[in-house]
Amino acid sequence: MGYDYSCYISCVTRIWNGDNVKKKVNVKKDYDWGIGREKLVIQHIGDELGKGFEKLGKFDHFDYLGYRNGKQCYVEIKSRRISKDAYEETIVPASKVAKAIELIGMGNKVFFVISFTDAICYLDMANADFKLGYNARTDRGAVELNHYAFIPLHQFKTAEPLNTMD
Repeated sequence: MGYDYSCYISCVTRIWNGDNVKKKVNVKKDYDWGIGREKLVIQHIGDELGKGFEKLGKFDHFDYLGYRNGKQCYVEIKSRRISKDAYEETIVPASKVAKAIELIGMGNKVFFVISFTDAICYLDMANADFKLGYNARTDRGAVELNHYAFIPLHQFKTAEPLNTMD
C-alpha cells in the first residue's frame, strides 16, 4: 500500500501555475518571531515543567534543557499564529518525536509546548498518542514535503494565559 501523493501533486501544480494564494513567508522574520516567542513562553511556563531551563543550540533537537524531579527535562516550543481551536491536531517533525522517545527511554522527561495566539499548551510526551504521516508546506516559496507526527490537541494541558500575545 503506497502513499497517496494527490495532495502533494495538487500543491505543486498550484505553485507552478501561480495559484498559490498564500503569501510567501519571510523565513528570517518568521524564525526571529519564533525565537522571541520561545523566550516569553519558557519564562511563563518553565516552573510548571521543571527548573533551571537553559536555551540549547540552534541545531539541537530541542529548545531548552532543565531538570524535573532529578531528571533531565527537554522542552520543544512551537509558536503558532492561530488559535488553539483552529485545528484538532498540531504537527511536529517526526524526527523530534523519535528523539523524544529515545530520551524518555533513557529516563528523561520531554515536553512539547505550543504557543497559540490565545493559549499556551503543553504535553508530556511520555503520555502522548500520535499518528505519523506526510504533510507539505508551501508558504516559503517551495514545496516542503516532510514526515510529521500529528498530535491531537485534546491531550495537551493549558497553562495560565500569557497576556503578551502579539
